[in-house]
Amino acid sequence: MTPAPFDFRKPPPDELVRQVTAWVGQACRRSASGWAKALAYPAELKPGAVEATLASAALAALPDDAVGIAAATPDPADGSVLVVLQRPVLLALLAGIVGETPAELPPDRELTDVEASLIEYLARELFLDPLEKAWPANDPPRLAPGGAAPPRAAWGAATGEPILLISTTVTTPVGDAPVQIFVPRKGRWERLAGPGAARQRAEAAGSADQQIAALVEEMPVVLSVVLGTADLSMHDLTGLGSGDVVILRQKVSQPLDGLVAGKRKFRVWPGAVGTRAGVLIDTRVKD
Repeated sequence: MTPAPFDFRKPPPDELVRQVTAWVGQACRRSASGWAKALAYPAELKPGAVEATLASAALAALPDDAVGIAAATPDPADGSVLVVLQRPVLLALLAGIVGETPAELPPDRELTDVEASLIEYLARELFLDPLEKAWPANDPPRLAPGGAAPPRAAWGAATGEPILLISTTVTTPVGDAPVQIFVPRKGRWERLAGPGAARQRAEAAGSADQQIAALVEEMPVVLSVVLGTADLSMHDLTGLGSGDVVILRQKVSQPLDGLVAGKRKFRVWPGAVGTRAGVLIDTRVKD
């Protein structure tokens, strides 16, 4: 047998690292549909290594153009999760959110006010929702994202805190780029390796009701917005041509109807996000 050197700075993976590695792998697989819907170009999130380290070491190794997006659960004992990526990569993802396909990685610059307003949506759709849905126990985290900031400022906790450093890769038409996720070794994250974690996973996987509920939550639903209606005679309808104006019942001072399966579910205001049409939810219509 040939002895191999042992690096005490990087001990072999413990049970928590193994559980988090499996969790992140499942989250990346589940992210495919969300990324396809959110972005104007093909992209995917690929899992990488999970390493036990200190926040200070991970922060010190980040490039100068890195930005962080912190997300916290309602339980303060969990601490905050931090998603870190380089700003040009963030700009490319934001371009995809508003319907644009960049020909190359954008140059590094500060975010515009419009781009900054989309950070929470981007973080939830591309990273946090897949992590929540892939959670291997029956108490999934409900992560609320904040805005983008320098990683040290976004982290907020002690830099000497032990963390799990999750490495992933974003693959886009303009190339591959790393995305790192800082997960503190405490609260619900630490409990993944506890004796009750396996039992919770078995209960979650074995519950038919939970499986059905998960399938229902993943079903696509079409939301249609009706601009307005008008009564026309057949004579008027057949006589319509380019340039004719039809007056609708809908008043411009009132929100539009948002329909799901032909039934009015929301009242919405029309608008635009970048090059795409969008709506702002005004009220939910009770059944």
